[in-house]
Amino acid sequence: MKRTFTKEGLRIGRLGSTEIIRWASRGRPPGLDALIVPEDTYLLLQTVTQELDPKATPLDLWAALERATRAEKRPLGSVMIEDGRPRGATYVARVIVYDFDSEAICRKEDVRIGLRSALTELVARGCATIGVLPLGTLRGGISHEEYDEVLHALAGLLEGQSPRTLYLLEEGGATPGGGSRT
Repeated sequence: MKRTFTKEGLRIGRLGSTEIIRWASRGRPPGLDALIVPEDTYLLLQTVTQELDPKATPLDLWAALERATRAEKRPLGSVMIEDGRPRGATYVARVIVYDFDSEAICRKEDVRIGLRSALTELVARGCATIGVLPLGTLRGGISHEEYDEVLHALAGLLEGQSPRTLYLLEEGGATPGGGSRT
């Protein structure tokens, strides 16, 4: 694949009919139709980033976590599609890839199933430009190399059902809540 650099990131090339861009810039890429974010079985990860603002108190954090712990446990590999307008996109797909009750908190197969389901559903909803935060690569999860393998394997399977542009967001770049990390 031919790689070219832009001001914001690295254009990796194409996987199938999808242009892949590794986005290392702070902030979110322009014109995202959807954002794919990692989630855990009890919906704790995105609850914290979605419900809390930068001025939140420890009591706000405690209340958000308390609500999340009462949530029904979701199956690994499943996807929740939500309104993404508060985060600057049409949709947000929360992919359940972590189970903090298990010794291996994440498995490559669950990432593959969840990512494929999210991409298929988002493309069916008309999303052509999608940003994806690394799924399953938190400490104790899968390696970045395994995650890259999942992305490459999906490219062939999604032909005709893939987005026009897929931004691979860096963990230190665009945050799920829309701001940038400092």
